[in-house]
Amino acid sequence: MPGRKFLCKKSVRPFFPAFFLFLLWSWLSGAPQEIPLEKIIEKASERLFAANQDGRWEALAVSTQTDADRNWRPEKVRQVTRRIRFNEGLVEEEILQAVEMEKGRTKDITEEYRRERLEAQRKMREQREKSQAAERGGRRRNSMNLEEVIPFSQKNRNHYDFFLRGETEVNGEKCYLLEARAREKKDSLLEGLFYISQNSFDLKRLELTPSRKPGVLKEFLMRIDLDTWQDRTVIKKTWIKIHGSFLIKNIRRIVEEEYSDYRLLESGPERWRGASSEFQAA
Repeated sequence: MPGRKFLCKKSVRPFFPAFFLFLLWSWLSGAPQEIPLEKIIEKASERLFAANQDGRWEALAVSTQTDADRNWRPEKVRQVTRRIRFNEGLVEEEILQAVEMEKGRTKDITEEYRRERLEAQRKMREQREKSQAAERGGRRRNSMNLEEVIPFSQKNRNHYDFFLRGETEVNGEKCYLLEARAREKKDSLLEGLFYISQNSFDLKRLELTPSRKPGVLKEFLMRIDLDTWQDRTVIKKTWIKIHGSFLIKNIRRIVEEEYSDYRLLESGPERWRGASSEFQAA
């Protein structure tokens, strides 16, 4: 049937280019649009610092400190439960319970830990007063704040090189994976990975280490999981691994802390009774 074969050729030939172009257009229109690295950093910075305003709120924190042997097997575990109140830049904490577990025995150390914390906070206040005096004299404050941990602000970007390492997920949410590397290696500059939500540009996770380790440190890793609650950036979980030599002691330690039960506080001058400490938020 030569006539039928001739009609098929005439009708199919122009169809394939049009069909191919249609498929290409559909794929391109449905594919995620690439966003420049600078745009991701800018949007993440805007979201982070807009959602980090001071206020009055509190959360429950459970911290676990594990001292390990040379093979990172637990030797002694200390677990502390406390309620933390954030009050316009000041932080108060109430120690609810502290226990220590060693060699299969559990010991309540709540009162002892409260005394330790009071002494630690006294030293922190003295150090803060010295730092504030040095700052007034034109010297750099010796403390770590949010801008120093997360180098997205305009002030800190010049100290880092940024790289877009691809895409990943955090708790089921698609994220951009950014890497920041300090241009000048200092123990005061942290570098590592930042997980940024593709949907909201909220920072979801940080994995950091000092760009140059101080002499006493052999290993220092820090992971922080963040979330947004009541238009605030809040910490959900932290994990820190430390290996170093301090004086004559070799320390291997893992510190984990989880936050939950966030609550807004009403305005007012009231304070907790029996609050164990008060200090300036970094």
